[in-house]
Amino acid sequence: MTEQPETMPCRVCGHDVPAGRFCGRCGARLVREQGSGPDWLRINAFIAAPGENVLQPSLVSSLFPHLPRRSHGTFRVGLALVFLLLVVFCVLHWYVPMVAVATFAPLLLFVIYLHEAGVIADLSWRVWALTVVLGIAAGVGWTLLTASIVAESYSLGLGTEVPTTILVRDALVIPFGGLLVMQLPTVVVRLTRPPIRESLYGFVIGVLGATVFAVTATMVRLVQEIDAGIALGDQSVTDLLIEAGVRGLTMPLTAATVSGLFGIWLWYTRRPDASRVRHVASGVLVLVVAAAAYANVGLVEVLQIASELQLLVHVGLALAAVVALRVGIQVAVLHEPQDPLHPELPILCPGCGHVVPDMAFCPACGVAAHAASRSSREARRQDRPVPGTELVGR
Repeated sequence: MTEQPETMPCRVCGHDVPAGRFCGRCGARLVREQGSGPDWLRINAFIAAPGENVLQPSLVSSLFPHLPRRSHGTFRVGLALVFLLLVVFCVLHWYVPMVAVATFAPLLLFVIYLHEAGVIADLSWRVWALTVVLGIAAGVGWTLLTASIVAESYSLGLGTEVPTTILVRDALVIPFGGLLVMQLPTVVVRLTRPPIRESLYGFVIGVLGATVFAVTATMVRLVQEIDAGIALGDQSVTDLLIEAGVRGLTMPLTAATVSGLFGIWLWYTRRPDASRVRHVASGVLVLVVAAAAYANVGLVEVLQIASELQLLVHVGLALAAVVALRVGIQVAVLHEPQDPLHPELPILCPGCGHVVPDMAFCPACGVAAHAASRSSREARRQDRPVPGTELVGR
């Protein structure tokens, strides 16, 4: 197929593009719809999942943006299974298995995602090894550096009046410092000038480095607690459930969100025709999410509110961070340089399953080509389908 498809002018970028619902060049809706928001954000059509609103806190499409649509259901089941295991282990008072699931499940799911989406094949093993090694080193270093402070907090008995300076240090300064140290792998990898500068590859480096950091810090801290003779798991079911929710759900989610958004910000490059305001918007989003994580980690401790209410605050701030991440992904991918356009050639869209012209954005559903790994794009371009077909199961 080399014939040109039917075209229509885009009301935003002004180019003639293949007819459809979305501009294949800039991603804007060709016909403005009510509730779509500003064209630079396209709020009612997320670039990584057809039919999803940008403000919809969907965990699968937010944390696994390269994932093809056919795998979304599988990863939802995986997340549900992790949640179920945490609840069961808490009810049975199996503290160590609960901690193991809460610690390792996020990393395991993310590694499976990298393999399933084909992202792991797009970067050299040196990039992945450097990210993991730096995450481990940062986790060990930070945990050992703050070991005496944590031990001091454990030594305080119940009902002991804690000086304000110590309270602020323990509840605010240390968590925020850990958040900054967590970004070290992402910064170092970016300084090595990796060959792929797409924003979503910065996202995966940021999330992987932060997740490895969190796993390492948790394991080292657990060993320190055991050596100190601190009783583990001697809590009520309610307290265990709250700990599992924070340790296994909200904390990993917030860490992944902040670090992923930071990676997007470091990898993002602006198209010549894109507004410079996008850079400022990305920076503001990083600060907003970091502030949310700052509050999520420590502020609720300073407020000394009930444990159940603390969990609700953790969940609310984590979901707000996810929404901020989705906005960051949307802005970055919509306004970064795209692959060369071939409107005369057909390609299978992994988002909606339609055969569409090979453009930066699917004219049918608006999903970005960059929302698929490079290996996926290359495979679909080598095995181009017949126009007019539809493979929804893809």
